[in-house]
Amino acid sequence: MKPLLLVEDSDPDAEALMRIAKRLPLPVPVVRVRDGENALDYLYQRGEHVAAERPVLILLDMHMPGISGRDVLAQLKADPDLRSIPVIIFSSSLDMGDVNGAYASGANSYLFKPEVGPQLQATAEALHAFWFKAARLPEAQESEA
Repeated sequence: MKPLLLVEDSDPDAEALMRIAKRLPLPVPVVRVRDGENALDYLYQRGEHVAAERPVLILLDMHMPGISGRDVLAQLKADPDLRSIPVIIFSSSLDMGDVNGAYASGANSYLFKPEVGPQLQATAEALHAFWFKAARLPEAQESEA
């Protein structure tokens, strides 16, 4: 089953999102990678990710050490084989330069990442309601009822 790819360098944020995801009726599994380099390896099926399934959706942290979320987004959207995968930037930055830059680079959405707690739960539920109930994902159409 094609997964949602979570690209998040913060262990507490990733663990909180994984706990919330387990309580939501997600139609896909969640796979986490910790940084931009691993995200690109996953998408290009390199190294330990040689057998990786193409994700139906990517939740991408913007500010990570090494290869940034913005760089991952730019490479992904420049690749004709990968550009159709929806990418949600999930960042704690409210800087409009980050928001505008993400959309200019091809992001499909930009969500503010709140602190772990009720606000994060509400954001994850809103993400789930839109992307897995209202929106049609390119690869998810075959598996939905």
